[in-house]
Amino acid sequence: MRWTFPLVLLLSFGLTVGLVACDGDTQAAVDDRAAVRTAMLADLANNVIGPAHTQFAAEAAALQTAVDAFVAGPNATTLAAAQSAWVEAATQWERLSALNLPSIQFGLYHNRISIWPTDVFEVEQLLTTDDAIDVAFVNRQGSNKRGLPVLEYLLFADGMEAQGRASDDAILAAMQSANRQAYASAVAADVVAKANDLAEVWSRDGGDELGMFEAADSEGRNLQSSVSRIVNEMAMVTEDLRYVLLGRPFGIARNPEEPGGAPDAMRVQTPYAQVSKQLFEANLDGLRALVTANGSTGLDDYLDTLDATFGGQPLGTALLAEIDAAEIAVDQLGSTLFDAIGTNPTGGQAAHDAAGDLLRIVKVDLANQLGVSITFSDNDGDSG
Repeated sequence: MRWTFPLVLLLSFGLTVGLVACDGDTQAAVDDRAAVRTAMLADLANNVIGPAHTQFAAEAAALQTAVDAFVAGPNATTLAAAQSAWVEAATQWERLSALNLPSIQFGLYHNRISIWPTDVFEVEQLLTTDDAIDVAFVNRQGSNKRGLPVLEYLLFADGMEAQGRASDDAILAAMQSANRQAYASAVAADVVAKANDLAEVWSRDGGDELGMFEAADSEGRNLQSSVSRIVNEMAMVTEDLRYVLLGRPFGIARNPEEPGGAPDAMRVQTPYAQVSKQLFEANLDGLRALVTANGSTGLDDYLDTLDATFGGQPLGTALLAEIDAAEIAVDQLGSTLFDAIGTNPTGGQAAHDAAGDLLRIVKVDLANQLGVSITFSDNDGDSG
């Protein structure tokens, strides 16, 4: 037993050295991770979130100009220009969806810019008013009677009986109404006002939400951290893509234990403009931008500092692959999502499943690797 003490001493020394080395490595890893996280938040703020809001404000202003020209001189040319401007603004808006980053104040802006479906019955009732129709009038209306979805209805449909996109002649005939013209113009002006307000809240010279986003620089297990906000928003947007944008119109149940419903093309996001596929893909663009930060330091780089993997590849790479797979599945549905409802249920199920795969990797693998608690329920993302 004489060797026992020296051996124990040696083992203790070795263990101590090992612990010191381990502590050194761990601290170095923590420092490296923190540095990458700081860079990621700065790049997301400067290269993704800020520019996206500025761009939407510009698209909203272009939309207002086109709508005003249309109501001033309704014809096929001004109608086409207004419709094109609406598609551009709506597409940019959907790129922002993943950047909503849950906050009460953002929720107020977002609800006033784009809540769908539009209550077309109530809108048509408003159009019979004897009151002056201006921005103040629009501001007194609920979320489902204002914003981009209402403009979609006014620019692509000819009345509440419309089942899909109306002909140009029918839209032009409907737009002969002075109240319809005034409402379209006022709603467009209101969208611009809210877009500018939202951009101001984010701007460093205004509300400096960008600065606060960068300052919330801590690990994902902190519920108030920007990492936690990013992952939760990605999960919420993906759940909306899976169920609200695909499952509901195709009649696919949210969960296996729930009944599905009848396929209904009018439940797609844009039944009148029929650009739901384009808007779906814009949502994916927003998610992709969070992962890559448009080529700068993004979520994928932060995940690399954790050696996070999925299926033998870096988790960031796997996440991007799932985003691509969802986009391909939706692209294969045909020319429009509206037409695919009821005619391509197999493709609809495949797209729904692809979005489900993306949802799982976000809610399970991404959240677990970053220590993030998913704080929203499935119903929180239900916008329709």
